Amino acid sequence: MLTVRTQQKWLSVVMVVALAACTAPADQANQVAAVDLAAEAAAVEAVSMQWMEAAQSRDLAAATAVFADDAVIFDEEEGSIEGLPAIRADIQSSWQKYPDATVSWSTNSVEVASAGDMAWERGSWTYDPDGAGEAGEMTGEYVTVYKKVGDAWKVASDIGVTHEDEDMEESEEAEM
Repeated sequence: MLTVRTQQKWLSVVMVVALAACTAPADQANQVAAVDLAAEAAAVEAVSMQWMEAAQSRDLAAATAVFADDAVIFDEEEGSIEGLPAIRADIQSSWQKYPDATVSWSTNSVEVASAGDMAWERGSWTYDPDGAGEAGEMTGEYVTVYKKVGDAWKVASDIGVTHEDEDMEESEEAEM
């Protein structure tokens, strides 16, 4: 499992890449038609909620339909998972391994590039690997980068970090 510091570094890298990708050169910015950024942000948030509903109902087709073909997700245990086929297999495997798992997330903010072709979402998530079972609920934060594919918003990259409780973090530091 990645340490909290490593997770934070990855999250920082994703944010920098997202910001760099969303910044259009000055000459391109003048040529782009006006984009309704608020409407695009609402559309991104709607895709995120559709994704969550698909994940909660375990609808594999709908859950993977939100991803771009070349999407990359960063998993704390498995590292990077690249491409839609690998993401589909990972989701299916996770659902088989944790049949009672529950997941939810909420959007804290959505920013859309001025060109209207890239966006990123920040939020908080909750995951329980066995639902109402004995395992504890995990919480964390995420950043998801979206890109426009045709007229649809698709997930280009997704990373989350787990909040570890203080007792666990102190025991990890003592081991070092």
